Amino acid sequence: MVFQRKNDVSQSRKPRLKMKQRTFATWWIICIVFLTVLSLAINVAASRFSVMLDSFLGAGTTQVERATGSEEWDAQYYKKKYGSLAEAVKHSKKLAEQVSNEGIVLLKNDGVLPLKKNSTVTPYGYAYANPAYSGTGAASTGSQNNVSPEQGLEKYFKIDKSVASAVAAAKTHYPDAADGTPALDYDKNSFQAKTDAGKSARIYEYDRAAYEEGAQTSSTNNAAVVFISRNGSEGLDKRTFGYDDGTAHYLALTQAEKDMIRVAKEHSASVTVVLNTANPMEVAPLMSGETEVNAIVWMGTAGPRGFKSLGNILSGAVNPSGRLTDIYATDFTKDPTFANFGEYGYSNVTYKDTTLISSGEQRPWPFVEYEEGVYVGYKYYETAAVEDPQFVYGQRDAAGASTQVGAVAYPFGYGLSYTTFEQKLNSVRLTDDGKVEATVTVKNTGSVPGKEVVQLYATAPYTDYDRTHGVEKPATQLVDFDKTRELKPGESQDVDFTFAADDLSSYDQSHKNADDSQGAYLLEAGEYAIELKNNSHDVIASSHINIADTTWFEGNNPRSSQRDAQSQLDTSGNATPKPKQSEGFKASHNQFEDLTSYMNQNTTQLSRANWNGTQPSAPKNRTAVASEDLVRALNAWKDFDVQKNPELGNVTSSAVYEEKQPVSGQDNGLSLINLRGVPYDDPQWDKLMDQLDFAKDKESIQRTLFMAAYQTDHISSIGKPLTIDKDGAMGWSNSGSSGWPSANVMASTYNKELLTDVGEAFGEEALHNNFTGWYAPAINIHRSPFGGRVYEYYSEDPVVSGKLAAAAISGAGNEGVVSYLKHFAINDQETNRSNYMATWANEQATREVYLRAFEIAVESARSELPYLTKDGKRETKIIRSATAMMSAQNNIGAVIGFGRYSLQTAVLRGEWGFDGVVVTDMFMETLPNARDLSMRSGSDMYMIQMPGFNAVDYDSATARTAMRRAIKNVAYATANSNAMNNITPGSTIRKGVSAWQKGLWIYDGVIVLLCTLIITWIVRRGNKAKTRPDLFKQPRARKAKK
Repeated sequence: MVFQRKNDVSQSRKPRLKMKQRTFATWWIICIVFLTVLSLAINVAASRFSVMLDSFLGAGTTQVERATGSEEWDAQYYKKKYGSLAEAVKHSKKLAEQVSNEGIVLLKNDGVLPLKKNSTVTPYGYAYANPAYSGTGAASTGSQNNVSPEQGLEKYFKIDKSVASAVAAAKTHYPDAADGTPALDYDKNSFQAKTDAGKSARIYEYDRAAYEEGAQTSSTNNAAVVFISRNGSEGLDKRTFGYDDGTAHYLALTQAEKDMIRVAKEHSASVTVVLNTANPMEVAPLMSGETEVNAIVWMGTAGPRGFKSLGNILSGAVNPSGRLTDIYATDFTKDPTFANFGEYGYSNVTYKDTTLISSGEQRPWPFVEYEEGVYVGYKYYETAAVEDPQFVYGQRDAAGASTQVGAVAYPFGYGLSYTTFEQKLNSVRLTDDGKVEATVTVKNTGSVPGKEVVQLYATAPYTDYDRTHGVEKPATQLVDFDKTRELKPGESQDVDFTFAADDLSSYDQSHKNADDSQGAYLLEAGEYAIELKNNSHDVIASSHINIADTTWFEGNNPRSSQRDAQSQLDTSGNATPKPKQSEGFKASHNQFEDLTSYMNQNTTQLSRANWNGTQPSAPKNRTAVASEDLVRALNAWKDFDVQKNPELGNVTSSAVYEEKQPVSGQDNGLSLINLRGVPYDDPQWDKLMDQLDFAKDKESIQRTLFMAAYQTDHISSIGKPLTIDKDGAMGWSNSGSSGWPSANVMASTYNKELLTDVGEAFGEEALHNNFTGWYAPAINIHRSPFGGRVYEYYSEDPVVSGKLAAAAISGAGNEGVVSYLKHFAINDQETNRSNYMATWANEQATREVYLRAFEIAVESARSELPYLTKDGKRETKIIRSATAMMSAQNNIGAVIGFGRYSLQTAVLRGEWGFDGVVVTDMFMETLPNARDLSMRSGSDMYMIQMPGFNAVDYDSATARTAMRRAIKNVAYATANSNAMNNITPGSTIRKGVSAWQKGLWIYDGVIVLLCTLIITWIVRRGNKAKTRPDLFKQPRARKAKK
């Protein structure tokens, strides 16, 4: 036998040949090409979508080269109060708890509250384990680190979990749509509605049997706390149709909820119902009858600390002081808005959705008609009580129980306390300069400390002139409000009010002015009641003032508030006698005659002149026929011709026409920081804007004006830094920031100082996040309780909304935040709002209800502005806080809201003296002329994130003048913001490199290096293949041709 060593065997085998060089090179070259193409594609996409990436991944820090001599100057205009975002959020959480402490409203209490500490409570309700912390949409807040209902209760009470455990093992159910009504998922009017698929129309609860099973082992000595919730949703209104269990609509109690309450009553010593909903609900069944409960608490959506506050209030650790910002009617279907809320369409005109997310289908053009006019919310019910002898308002006892069922369960401004207060109207007088001064003394007459809300109302005379000329006047209107400090038992506080007498004027849309214009505010001669009330209905004391002469505010004689708004300010923020604009002061006149004309011709509008004969009614079959003129008007904005449009085109009749190109590309040695604190109408702004270079700055200009979603771009020629803007009425919409209760909880505090603190807390977090723009507050009106975004808006009342918004943006402005008040305007329902819905209301209602809150905020908000002089001295002045606005998606009449010049320019900038920037709401419209229309109308920036949709006209004198004005508006807001932190006068700035851009460069470097290594490998391998061909497979020899 012959043995052979292993090495001998291996040496006898032929070496394995390597891949053919040509094949090897081919495969790796394909790989290089793929990596190169992929890298190029990523870089091109990143370049095109850089604005979006900056918004969501973070922009680079502005690079500042300080002017010589200013290197040591302190240019931190806004200094962080806390060392980190986490610390700022900790502060915000404490403040959010205070908001809920003061905003939660005690509606009913027969003495059962406060519950004894360490006593045992038994929680009931699907909402106990599934509470509403926030609504959904742009203003939603996350659910991280939220205090749960269980955590809120267990701080003060023992919790009997027998019921909660029993239902946790049971199945939930919800009532389906009633026969003959649309399915729960019928709404397809928005992206949110489509994705929601009816979930927010479902009212989940457990069967009665599950509750009875758990209640069997629960002590009857326990106090039951029943949780009931409803959700709010952007893009989706609440269901107004019935359910198959007999529930009338989404905001009524279901049969399952009533059954649960019955079980709780049978097995508990007391029952407290917690309404975890921003939207009002029909609560009459809880106030009397077989489902009457001992106590009712409204808490809105909770945010992160709301349930901690609930425990505070149920235990008596905090005395409730919140008051309702909406009236709670007994039957929502009898509210005057119910007939005209939701989906209606013209039968003879359709629209084609041309947005990026469109299906492209043709649909009936939607519309809604505000037939109730100025009689919205409590103004309807209080006026009905005066005008209709058959109207039954409803009565309650001191505990909030119903003693007479009527139209109203709880009035606007209503709320109970654990103590009692005495309010006295000490004096009311009309001063020689047209001011009304009133003083109220509030005394705590109870046994525990507490805060009290003081509400001042007015009743204007309703005259024969009003009846004849269609001037409508609600029977009562809130004029002002305030909140006391916490008063100890026996302690008193004086609360002073001062307001202009002409704040009591009404808009007369029929008046012929001396300058041939039409429409003016009217203050009629006569007796005006100034009333101190507990709420919109219950009068504490009344006094009167006499207006001697009737005045129409016309021509160059505007109302006091408008005169002040159009005035230059001194450094203390006070209005001076000098107007800002060279043409002087200007009074209001009709700007919405097309709306008034439509309402007069097509609807019956509610009027005190014939109250019962003009009650609102719904269009038959939810349809109407549009006139030929209306059909043309509805389509006109989509067909906007930038060259020929008579109102805003490049024609001499246009309101924006310019024959000569604006000066541009100049070197005047200015930078935006030099104009910090400089009034908008100062000539220095013209010199700065003369530096704008339409050629070199084209990309930046287009990004700023036509890709304005969540940012404004850097513009080199004028030294404007990039800014990042974010959503968040209830907390910044980014990870790590704080959350807050629903906006109407903030409002129900009735505490202006607290709302200023809230604004400052948002501002502090903005400094840590490098945010400048805040897409909030949202101050549309709660026209209907079924509004999808009731949780994001303050109130049904414009005075509450306007004054609290002014407080919030004043606080945010103190920290350098640019607050975009939204949605301007008449955007009061979600259904079809983004589908070009024609919204109709007469001019008086438009001005007095739907514009008034914006007007108050624009005219009255003030913030402190720190700045540096040329020699580096730090000084401060008071400026107007309102420097930004977000327009609405819906049509106002036939014209898209952001394209309505009469609103965005004539009213906002002309009558109200607004200086600043207007951005559209997010509108994915692909028609490029929408950008031209928007900018020329006064909506400076178009909110969209997709590139490639610029205005049609960039080069005409008219277009460039409009762009110059729009950039100035953006620049003015930016100059007075936190974006200027660390920039000294005379400094030059460069756009910083963002982290994602650096990451992309690293990626590109890795790809280049990888491709270089591959190429090197291919070359070296090829050389080796030439010197050692025996190691490589060889190409097959071609067969010789025959």
